[in-house]
Amino acid sequence: MPRLIFLFLLMLAPSVQATLTGRVVRVIDGDTVVVLTTSERTVRVRLTGIDAPEKGQPFGQRARQFLASRVAGRVVEVAGDRRDRYDRVLGTLWTDGRDINAELVCGGLAWAYRVRDVALNPAYLQCENTAREEKKGLWQAPSPVPPWQWRKQPRPGV
Repeated sequence: MPRLIFLFLLMLAPSVQATLTGRVVRVIDGDTVVVLTTSERTVRVRLTGIDAPEKGQPFGQRARQFLASRVAGRVVEVAGDRRDRYDRVLGTLWTDGRDINAELVCGGLAWAYRVRDVALNPAYLQCENTAREEKKGLWQAPSPVPPWQWRKQPRPGV
């Protein structure tokens, strides 16, 4: 059991691939922020390994508020060196030694991101499963719709 705990903590440790440090100047939604770097450059960061509900989706605003309460105006380290098709940095937010991406999932306010039904981060999947069992956040709903399915649904007026 101690070995499992060590491996879990090792997966959550900040990566050596940290690409930037800066202050969060805007929280766009539950998984996207804008960081003002120490070189006075703004960078849009998409939290990697998670998918939070969209703004118009149930729990979307709660996810955004949760994220804002953790990082708005605070200095964060962004671990990650890739960009998505929207030119956002894909990264894990760290502040005070805490993995904020994991906190969203563990708090029941985001899903572990999957590619072909496989979670990119197994530790986040474990957090999701625990949040689901404990009916935290969005898991209070009987059948929460994952954002990747919600985005595909037709919405009136769009």
